Amino acid sequence: MLCLTEIERRVTAARPGPIRASLVSVTCFLRGLPLFFCAAPRTPLRVLCIIALDTIHVLRYAHPLSTKKRSELATFLDFQACTNAAWDRKDLCVVEYQRLRQQLEKAGLRLWIDEYVTRLSELEARRPPIGGDQWRFEEVRLYREAVARLSLATITAIALNSARLEDGIRATHDDSDVATLLCMAMQCQIIDDVIDYKKDLSAGLPSFLTASASLSQALALTAEAGRFYAASPRRSTGSAVCPLRTALHVLSAVTTLVERIAQTVCRVSVVRGVAFLRGRSRP
Repeated sequence: MLCLTEIERRVTAARPGPIRASLVSVTCFLRGLPLFFCAAPRTPLRVLCIIALDTIHVLRYAHPLSTKKRSELATFLDFQACTNAAWDRKDLCVVEYQRLRQQLEKAGLRLWIDEYVTRLSELEARRPPIGGDQWRFEEVRLYREAVARLSLATITAIALNSARLEDGIRATHDDSDVATLLCMAMQCQIIDDVIDYKKDLSAGLPSFLTASASLSQALALTAEAGRFYAASPRRSTGSAVCPLRTALHVLSAVTTLVERIAQTVCRVSVVRGVAFLRGRSRP
């Protein structure tokens, strides 16, 4: 296993050009197409995550992730989603949770499971409440980012053969490619929070939109957060490879569109509410 310092040295020494990186990305996408039709992972976004990690692996080590490794990542991604659902008090199939855990343990990933679950429990124990002010929004944003960082760090460490989870966490800060993946994950989180606003509010779950007592304020702060995550990270290893930068730009544009639609719907709802109240107040 390689420490992150050695990975950084290799990346800096042989940074791929945009043409080679794009060709590798297309090849990895084609290789990952069968995953869209497999039982695991269960969502297209998780498949795209595996394809992105496969692309990074090829660019750094000149060979793709093995079929076994991709299968392990797929199972671990589903396990993470299942574990997060339990903390959010959503429907959780105990049988499915145990099945995924047993598969990962048989693959020799028990230590990764234990550390992930332990760290996630620590984060969730400090989960902030909803319905605050701007400071509460920032608290919730940092909480959401910490959970996403932990999830990405774990699968990145497994994919890149890191010795410790700390290496994966450090990569989300200092490795421009992995940091870009984190920004994309946060853009997806914003979209998900906008779509699930009513569900999260009724369940009392902290999200970008439920963090603030004022929905209009939450939307404005969420738009600001979206712009923050849209900036392609520049770290010690230089800017992220071309395909990842492009994917971040596209996803950021989608996030902006979703935010603007939500803001428009919010304004229309406010106007209709005011008109309704004025109508009822007339003699």
